Amino acid sequence: MAFEAKRTRQKQEPDSADYATELKYRSAANVGTGKLAKGLGYFSIGLGLMELLMPARTGELIGVSPRYRTFLPALGLREIAHGVTILSQQKPTEGVWSRVAGDAIDLAYLGAAFTGEENNKNRLIGATLAVLGVAALDVMCAQALSSEDWGASKNPSAPTTVGQPSARQ
Repeated sequence: MAFEAKRTRQKQEPDSADYATELKYRSAANVGTGKLAKGLGYFSIGLGLMELLMPARTGELIGVSPRYRTFLPALGLREIAHGVTILSQQKPTEGVWSRVAGDAIDLAYLGAAFTGEENNKNRLIGATLAVLGVAALDVMCAQALSSEDWGASKNPSAPTTVGQPSARQ
């Protein structure tokens, strides 16, 4: 018979309600918000690369003349920075709010472009509507990330138990 020393068994996780439950479980709403934020991050990087690498094509697409296209690479670098910030954070509240501020900059840029007679107003209207649509998503996501439902004690990357029976009583 082999001798085995008696040790007290240690729990895998502490009993603290703030730690154990929140670490293990997350809400479906937080999962959706996290996925939306990640999608906005990838969108930012894609749009930023387009503005940075193809400013003439992007300018033509949104209806601005060559004079206004000189700003597009700078706007592209800003978009890439937003995307990298969002994708590098577990809870990207600041990154998504920075996108909201970037939307305001984009709307100011498009507003200034409306004053130029050489710009295509119909394309500018389309671009402005697109920015407004994405801005609405940005604000919605940023507000959800800032809410109390996604507090510092919650862990959005923990496995979800939605649709699964719970072993806890």
